Amino acid sequence: MPDRLSLLRDIPCFSEWSQITELHGGNSKEFKFRLQDATGQLCMLRVTSIDRFQLEQQEYANLTRLEPFDLPMPKPLQFGLCNGGNHIYMLLSWIEGKTVADLLPLLAETEQYNLGLKAGALLARLHRLSVIPSPIDWKRHYTEIVDKILGNYWISGIVLDNETSGLDYLRNHKDLLDGRPLVVKHGDYHAANLILTPENTMAMIDFDRCGIGDPYEEFAILVWTAAKHPAFARGQITGYFNGPTPADFFPLLAYYITVYAFEHVTWALGYGKNSPAVIKKTAEDLLDLFDGYRQPLPRWYRDRKN
Repeated sequence: MPDRLSLLRDIPCFSEWSQITELHGGNSKEFKFRLQDATGQLCMLRVTSIDRFQLEQQEYANLTRLEPFDLPMPKPLQFGLCNGGNHIYMLLSWIEGKTVADLLPLLAETEQYNLGLKAGALLARLHRLSVIPSPIDWKRHYTEIVDKILGNYWISGIVLDNETSGLDYLRNHKDLLDGRPLVVKHGDYHAANLILTPENTMAMIDFDRCGIGDPYEEFAILVWTAAKHPAFARGQITGYFNGPTPADFFPLLAYYITVYAFEHVTWALGYGKNSPAVIKKTAEDLLDLFDGYRQPLPRWYRDRKN
């Protein structure tokens, strides 16, 4: 790790740190380290290139904004430039535990569902504490996002066999976006960004996509976990509402998942990991969750056992 450590030496307090260990996995665009500071506190240090300055600065600002709510999440400790200004560093408090993504394959469905309950309750807590007044007209704002996503889809070269039903749903249900409440969203709330602590509580990490939006939009990414662990996904929805699911939730979820399906096409093409045929099939499967939009509940929720 000597080359990596050379990135850190001009960070204030570097000389006071001990037990610096490089971590692997997660975002390939950054280096991560676990360390102990002068007080004995365990910390997470993230280092990335200067071209991501605005994104990293925004994430640190989001963490700072949420800190007064005392949520189970990393606390912002230090932010700045390092390696002669060629890199950015972010020092955060350490969250001990295992990711929910690592735990789910090892658990029975009932245990997966119970973890989902915890995840949903935590997400509800975030959204309740962070409801904000905003001048944003959500319908207008999100319609512009959808138009851009669909524009990129049209020129992608991929045509989904079931695109018509999805496009019709988006066209005919824009009114669902009227008057939506706005909150600070985590932005990437899924099993790999959730930690189960040794105290059996849930914590959330990685706020680099945090932003303002409709709280229900936060659930669109749940489709990936639901594909393998539907009990967890159902538990998250139940835990979030802690009571009856509002009548507008599933129609809006269908809307956001539909947008997500079209967005996945161009995102996955740019990512370059899968072939166009695999990308096409994945997006079509997302649209098929609603059986031609005859009703808005996704298949993994309708087939629930819990």
